[in-house]
Amino acid sequence: MTHKKQTLFIFSLATLLGLIRFSFLNDPEFTLIKKERIVETISSFSVPENMTSPMAINIEFAKNLFNDKSAVFIDARDSEDYNSGHIENAINIPFDYYEDYEDVINELDDSAHHVIYCSGEECSLSMDLADYFFNELAFESILIFEGGWPQWRDADLPSSLTNTSPIIDSPPSQTVINLDVIISWITLISAIFIAVHFLLIRGYLSISIPSVNSLDITIIPRIILGVVFIIASYHKILDPASFSNNIHNFHITPVAVENFAALFISWLELILGVFLILGVFLEGSLSITIALYIFFIFILTQAVARGIDVHCGCFKTEADAGVADLKMSLIKRIGEDFLLLGMAFIYKIKNKITLSNKEHE
Repeated sequence: MTHKKQTLFIFSLATLLGLIRFSFLNDPEFTLIKKERIVETISSFSVPENMTSPMAINIEFAKNLFNDKSAVFIDARDSEDYNSGHIENAINIPFDYYEDYEDVINELDDSAHHVIYCSGEECSLSMDLADYFFNELAFESILIFEGGWPQWRDADLPSSLTNTSPIIDSPPSQTVINLDVIISWITLISAIFIAVHFLLIRGYLSISIPSVNSLDITIIPRIILGVVFIIASYHKILDPASFSNNIHNFHITPVAVENFAALFISWLELILGVFLILGVFLEGSLSITIALYIFFIFILTQAVARGIDVHCGCFKTEADAGVADLKMSLIKRIGEDFLLLGMAFIYKIKNKITLSNKEHE
């Protein structure tokens, strides 16, 4: 099968499997063409009665509600960001972990006004938590302060650095296998091993073990890439809605295609992983792998450059990701993606040479 036919076959198979996965989803809100969430903004200083959905407010209205003590302010960011600065007296209910804050939520008056905010207009956590409070918990008056903490802080309004939110006890620590760490170390060690091997072949290094110099280890990049792709696809296939939210947080794709992209990319990664490990359709698989990693590096780099704190979503869905330094995590992932891109190029060149030799035989 020619290179173009392999590529077309892989894309078609990923699309077909994505559509099959979509047909089995039991989520009426997850549509193939994603609908952009439009939040109506309140133009006056009066909260409408019988709200039909969460509504947005500007900083003047938020300040008015704060001064009158007529609303409860809720910070939807993670606890690390909350503790670094938040609206005075705001309570912290991170959207990613709201299940752990059930006792806090139960103490809230569902008929009172609640103002939910996060890290500004590009942050979707406040809208996600607002939807949960309004649609799932039936809170009557949910307002979204879109300017969020950055706008409040820049306006020099009452703020706090202390933890005024109830402390949630962490469950007893358990020994958990961290796949991210394992893959990171495997990637790094494999890259070093391959680099040393090629230096030996070129004669820049010398090791007095004959079998090492003659050993063909170029299959290692293919196996590593395959394993990484399979691990990366697992959580995304299980929860495409969360992966779609991850895609949205990078602010680089049209909203309408985010759900389809979540279905397509997750299955594409699984297919590439299986094909690379089995050694089938290698020309097409390697070309797509290289293109994917160039794209991944681009979107991660632009997120860092724009100062967007997003959950990477590279190996886990947003609901599973931790609350570590997200920016450093993105930078670390960029470095690892460069290593994986290099591995893909190495095997691409090796496979091209192999095919060329076969043609001349």
